[in-house]
Amino acid sequence: MADVRVAVTVSQDGQVLAQRLDDQRSTSWRIGYKGLDKDLIRLFERWLTLRDRVWQEVEIRVFGSLLHRCLFGEENWAWLQTIIDDATRVRLELSFPDDSRLAAIPWEFLYRPDTDTRRGAFLATERNLVLSRYIPQAGRRGQFSAQDTLTVLVVVSQPEDPRIGPVEYETVLDTIDATSATLGFTTLKPLHNPTERDLANAIRSGAPDLVHFMGHGEFDETRGAAALALVDPDGGADWVDDRRIAGIVSRGDKIPRAVVLHSCDAGKADYEASFAGVAPQLIRHGVQAVIAMQYPVRNSAATAFSSGLYEALAAGDDIDTAAQEARFQISGTDPRLLGVPVVYLQSKTALLRSRTDDA
Repeated sequence: MADVRVAVTVSQDGQVLAQRLDDQRSTSWRIGYKGLDKDLIRLFERWLTLRDRVWQEVEIRVFGSLLHRCLFGEENWAWLQTIIDDATRVRLELSFPDDSRLAAIPWEFLYRPDTDTRRGAFLATERNLVLSRYIPQAGRRGQFSAQDTLTVLVVVSQPEDPRIGPVEYETVLDTIDATSATLGFTTLKPLHNPTERDLANAIRSGAPDLVHFMGHGEFDETRGAAALALVDPDGGADWVDDRRIAGIVSRGDKIPRAVVLHSCDAGKADYEASFAGVAPQLIRHGVQAVIAMQYPVRNSAATAFSSGLYEALAAGDDIDTAAQEARFQISGTDPRLLGVPVVYLQSKTALLRSRTDDA
């Protein structure tokens, strides 16, 4: 049975439209982001940036339940739950206005609360559900043509800047190399400490299908502006804004199909740093799928996530499904981690590699 796709689109005025895309059945309601719930969500968001806070799973469940009540409500979720129960797998695609405060909320922590007949669960790690964010692009929606190989370019950017600290990349790079060798990916020579020109030349000459960036990002929520830290000619940090980064990535004859953005923070980075904002710009410039970390992660988590991601891709999973599995891989050690990876899509499916049973 084919996957069922359900689009949940929130308008600027808070109207929510949920639509099953195979038969156009739909329902609508207003989002509950107001009053005490709004204040509590903002409070949890601030707590998530506190490095030294040890999170208990029950706390993450409470936050996720609050998000679930705010976005869906009990009656509206019942409509969706019926679809989930009848399907082998549901692809749940969330869409928010780019300039809306709602887009910045970490909905990846959504938790379906317990009921008398059903145990609760985090939507981001459910086996029969794939949670992603969809960014519509006129005239670009469609499915990738199948391909038997995957070319990966790993980019490591660690400028000489004590304010952002080092990037612990070695273990993750070793994991990607080992996984690639075992599963038959093509891994290009890693690009270390690139300037703008270096990054552009590497993408143009290597024509990678997937670019995996390890470094630092920042996001100014007030201005809605994001940037990545590349390296200037003197070795210092060159904060390149999101539009410029997207332009660099998309200027070649072949635009990468997917980009992974994460920061291995070595215990020193600012947890308020984020790749939020860069990912949507990449999507608007033609990248089909972006996995972006909402917060920096420790090396062990980044290693586990990368291993799970690439193994799932090699098995023929779409990148959003692969990310769902990789979220589960890192959720056992720290419950906060399950909501860190965000998947942005503009494609009907995010297929990077032909399925093994079709090879």
